Amino acid sequence: SYEETILSKLEYRITVPTARNFLVRYLKASADRPADERIMQLSCFVLDGTLVSSALLLRYLPSQLAAAAVYVARRTVGRKGWSPTLAECTMYEEEDVLPVARAVLDDRASTAVEWRAVDKKYMKHRYGCVANVRLCSDF
Repeated sequence: SYEETILSKLEYRITVPTARNFLVRYLKASADRPADERIMQLSCFVLDGTLVSSALLLRYLPSQLAAAAVYVARRTVGRKGWSPTLAECTMYEEEDVLPVARAVLDDRASTAVEWRAVDKKYMKHRYGCVANVRLCSDF
């Protein structure tokens, strides 16, 4: 069949990249040290929170949400929010990421009920108890 021919040519690779795919790549570019577990945990926490918000998912691209999650996580641990390496890897400048990061934090503040399951998951030691961390919002 025609469909089978197309799938064969594509080697059956027909998935689209998710925000998690972008996050993994951005975290590699973000790492000032080989294993920056706290930034990884916080980024995953923030990104998972965006999954409960249809407003964010409809307004922003998965790559933008992943970039915003990394930005918030880096600022939360006291690092500079963006770097030339991240700008090159993401193709976003800091001024492109800032409004998305603000929107994510605003959404978190206004939809706390929806974030409860995410908070519960990330309160566990396995995830570094990052739900108890106050996310940096002074940008």
